[in-house]
Amino acid sequence: MSRVVTPATRVWRCRPVEDDGGMSTPTGLLTALRTSTAAMLQGLAAEQWGDDDLRAPSLLPGWTRGHVLAHIARNADGITRTLSGALRGQRVPRYPGGRAGRNADIEAGSTRGFAELAADVRESADRLGRLFAAVADADGWDLPTEDRPARDYVQARWREVEIHRVDLAGGYTADQWSAEFVAYVLPELIGSLDARGAPPLRIEVTAGGSVTSGLGGTVWTVGGARPIHVAGPDWALAAWLAGRHAASGALIDAPEVSAWL
Repeated sequence: MSRVVTPATRVWRCRPVEDDGGMSTPTGLLTALRTSTAAMLQGLAAEQWGDDDLRAPSLLPGWTRGHVLAHIARNADGITRTLSGALRGQRVPRYPGGRAGRNADIEAGSTRGFAELAADVRESADRLGRLFAAVADADGWDLPTEDRPARDYVQARWREVEIHRVDLAGGYTADQWSAEFVAYVLPELIGSLDARGAPPLRIEVTAGGSVTSGLGGTVWTVGGARPIHVAGPDWALAAWLAGRHAASGALIDAPEVSAWL
């Protein structure tokens, strides 16, 4: 199967359709998010890191593991804040201090000890989980927020949990991503390439690897003439296209692309 990706304004993938619990609906995505969040929290506890382990570098340049954990927590609180506002009929920003305030909060939180940061990640995830349940109970998925309908934060948070869990450079790696996550995120990553200034690419999903997303044999062509051919397992392509070159394993010769998230 071959597909040509043309430059376009980003379109959020969730649509107001009948909610049958599938992956194109908030219910299906929320189930997947809950599974990923529980696995992240269990995995974090299993790492048995000490405070010094959080000063080790993550897969994100300039960020330690402490930075990544602080970001995961503040992201949850930001979504909780904006969705709480939506339920009240208000458009409330995720980060009242804007990007500068967000960055300052992450920097301040990154120096805390493991027990405190792990509790922050767990408690903020619990708060967000309750808020998502409240939105579902109110049938509020189409409520407007600062920049998108409420429904789109489910998929956004799922991406944050799965990709940043890999960024922690611990026991969880990109080849452990679920088939449903790879199948969901890979086309979106490819659709974002033009806006991220990527070179012309011919991207092919090969057989093999530990994930079977159902995309094997699919080829995407992005950009103009003389595209660079990059082929590999679905999970490796997703890691590479997310800008996690070090996590992409078999794609060490692929050109670097900017980080996504």
